[in-house]
Amino acid sequence: MRKSKADAAETRKRILSTASGIFLRHGIAATAISDVMIAAGLTQGGFYRHFESKEQLVAEATATAFDELIAAFDSASSGKSPREAIDVIVHLYLNQHAGTDFEPRCPLANLSSELRLSDDGVKVVALEGYSRFVKLLASYLMRLDYTDYVGMAESIVSVVVGAVTLSRVAVEPSFSESIVGNAQRTVDILLQGAPTSPTLMKISGNKR
Repeated sequence: MRKSKADAAETRKRILSTASGIFLRHGIAATAISDVMIAAGLTQGGFYRHFESKEQLVAEATATAFDELIAAFDSASSGKSPREAIDVIVHLYLNQHAGTDFEPRCPLANLSSELRLSDDGVKVVALEGYSRFVKLLASYLMRLDYTDYVGMAESIVSVVVGAVTLSRVAVEPSFSESIVGNAQRTVDILLQGAPTSPTLMKISGNKR
């Protein structure tokens, strides 16, 4: 029996969600198409009914990973003040491997070396994910009246992505924890020392 469009769409969504998780945990090169399809409870032969190539799967699975990450940040920061929201997002990002209930992982920190070697389509998706992360933080920094809120957001993203990437290399847990802790302190220093607009701060009352 031929599947309906709704069934096909749901199957495709399941493949993407499964692929996203496997890529982030085991890497792109180490994961075969068959690994993804078996994990999704499907036959390998059905793959090409949904995707033209592994490269297309990687690109769309990376986009799915960013969708899940940003959605999780939005949920966790909902109802919080701008500074509280930033603190929550930074903490969750830095501790994405700490064994908490926070499941989403970031492709930038977990697949950085492989993304660099991927085709242009994958790189475009990765850069779009980076931009979404920057814009999310910038939206809160703007409300706190930081003068260069986009530059600040870019700096924070660079710090936390680099820290998580390095923490994954560390063999000793204490070294990994030190890297993450130093990154948290660096973000705090950036937030404390960056210039703001005194007039707007006085009017808005957003100062922590």
